[in-house]
Amino acid sequence: MNAFKTGVLLTVGLLSLPVAAEEALDVGLRYVNLEPGFVTNYGYSDSGRLAYIRTDVSVQVNSQAAENAVIYHTPALRNFLVLALSRQDEDAVSTTEGRDNIRMEAMEEIREYLSEEEGETFVEDILFTNFIVQR
Repeated sequence: MNAFKTGVLLTVGLLSLPVAAEEALDVGLRYVNLEPGFVTNYGYSDSGRLAYIRTDVSVQVNSQAAENAVIYHTPALRNFLVLALSRQDEDAVSTTEGRDNIRMEAMEEIREYLSEEEGETFVEDILFTNFIVQR
């Protein structure tokens, strides 16, 4: 084989390396932390004071494209989460089942939004990594 053909084959081989490396990165789940954490009021305590929720949220995705979409749309996703948290009542934030319902409701809204904007839902799950209620 002459030097030209060897150079062309070597160049084509090297150009395919980034694609292979990117595909290797797309294997498995990854988490995007929505920072800073969320602090929002959700109503009033029995004493008449505002009640607050403080939570940290991670979004579970399964590809680099999904991670990029979540990062790009973070302001809208944060808005959906703040609205979902602030419309809750005492029963919802006080029980594990209630918090899970909040999580599922927010995840559905986020998936719907991403589907409209990106043509794909991208989000596998939403996790509350910290959830504190102040009454």
